Amino acid sequence: METWGPDRVAQLAELAVASMPAEQLSADELLACCWEDPGVVLATSEGTGAISATVRRWGSVTIGYVKFLAVHPGARRLGVGHALLEAAEQWATAQGAGEMHLGGSAPFYLWPGVDVRALPMLCLAEASGYEETGAALNMSVPTTFRAPVPSEIEVVRVLEEDLVTRTEAMIGLIWPEWLPEAHRAVEQGTCLVAVEVASGAVVGFACHSVNRAAWFGPTGTAPAHRHRGIGLGLLGAVGKDLMVAGYGDVEICWLGPLGFYASAGGAVSRVFQSRRKRLNAGPQAPAR
Repeated sequence: METWGPDRVAQLAELAVASMPAEQLSADELLACCWEDPGVVLATSEGTGAISATVRRWGSVTIGYVKFLAVHPGARRLGVGHALLEAAEQWATAQGAGEMHLGGSAPFYLWPGVDVRALPMLCLAEASGYEETGAALNMSVPTTFRAPVPSEIEVVRVLEEDLVTRTEAMIGLIWPEWLPEAHRAVEQGTCLVAVEVASGAVVGFACHSVNRAAWFGPTGTAPAHRHRGIGLGLLGAVGKDLMVAGYGDVEICWLGPLGFYASAGGAVSRVFQSRRKRLNAGPQAPAR
């Protein structure tokens, strides 16, 4: 195994295209997820397979996450996937991780778990001792969806420094765990907010394309302003953004509540299994 730096992102993108063309992963998405978010990228010396992993510390618990694993179709059934996964587990153990998860490395991730249609990956997970612990759903909403916001509310893109400050203050107060994703969206110009015209207060926000192009979230409406149509209005504004960019659907990951997105014409588009394996290092998280 060898360690790849960000100078190998083009090679990683080529491997992604060869091994999982339907995902349409871009070099920018891989760079942001696999290198800008600290971790490691390990690959075979021939470049036929690669894996990206990171660790996150939640209090006294350290968890390792596999963010990306790809094996070139011509190198499958030769033990490459097993070798890559074992190398990533060893790396995570050395960082003190007590368990390893497949996908789901919020706030920066490519998938919330293992796509149930990815049979080779599911077989690898099963053979490597990863237990199934649940499932996560994606829904897609047509980018044609629109909904009005209340007349006293204006939806704007977060660009000006003062609005950035007010937006991040609101998110930090209510959803501090979403600040890293929101900050990246602000930098990319993909964060929209609902602003009360009279007071200038930011009362809701919606981001898109933070980790994956056309993927929606995080999003939220301040508790005192819920049930006024602000959330649906923001979803519609994101849909307009993505329609202009040429996308037909808004993809919602780790969705909830289901009824909210269903009311916007959403339908389940993908299902992911949550998989984890206990490692021989450090305290472990409780079952989820």
